[in-house]
Amino acid sequence: MEKFIKSIGTIENIIGYTFRDKSLLTQAFTRGSFCNEANVRAGVRYQSNEVLEFFGDSVLSCAIVTLLIRERSQRYEHGIKTELDEGDFSVIRSNLSDKKNLSENIGRLGLEKYLIMGEGDVKVGIMNEPSVKEDLLESIIGAVYIDSGFSLESAISVVSKMLDTSVYLRRVSIPSQSPKNALQEWCADKKRRLPPPEYRTVEESGPDHDRHYRVRCYIDGVPYGEGEGKSLKAAGTEAARLTLDMLKEKFGE
Repeated sequence: MEKFIKSIGTIENIIGYTFRDKSLLTQAFTRGSFCNEANVRAGVRYQSNEVLEFFGDSVLSCAIVTLLIRERSQRYEHGIKTELDEGDFSVIRSNLSDKKNLSENIGRLGLEKYLIMGEGDVKVGIMNEPSVKEDLLESIIGAVYIDSGFSLESAISVVSKMLDTSVYLRRVSIPSQSPKNALQEWCADKKRRLPPPEYRTVEESGPDHDRHYRVRCYIDGVPYGEGEGKSLKAAGTEAARLTLDMLKEKFGE
């Protein structure tokens, strides 16, 4: 813990935010394994970064959506106009918040080396696990949001610093491969040879001018990801993205 405290200034420089309450930043880097060992050994009631991670996940999504609005839409006399539709925006958001992308950016910044862990985690090198790095990024965003007095602008500033958003936000075209195409190719790969994805609408609700859809993706008759949206395309895109994540986790890829 003392080693981490000495590194706080370095971490703040990396993420571009200075904490008023340093304990929030400390908690963002504290894993449950450390809390369990410290609570037993010293009787100190530390709390892990799990709650901050939960908050940060939602704040990150809101920050990304705000960036999308600013970068890829324009106000005009009838509201806003965009060159992309809801499905396209969903693809960009999914790519930015993808677990692999979050993990790679934490690694790029080298922040995982500051994690506060129990001895067991240290021995197995848990700090190098992609899921651990992803959790850390979301925890940092959650901590910034709370420390700044729930300032979305502060969160957006840190997100822009920690993630290379320009790759997705400033390019003329959207990412080349949609979640549906990616899932289709993943299933068709000769190593797996799974049947093509099947999308089923499981619910339609709302008035005609404000419809809401839920779509579930099936692979070989087995239900996987379920997406929601104001169009079948958006709901299907989200279902495909979730399904691909589930399949990669299931097959260890």
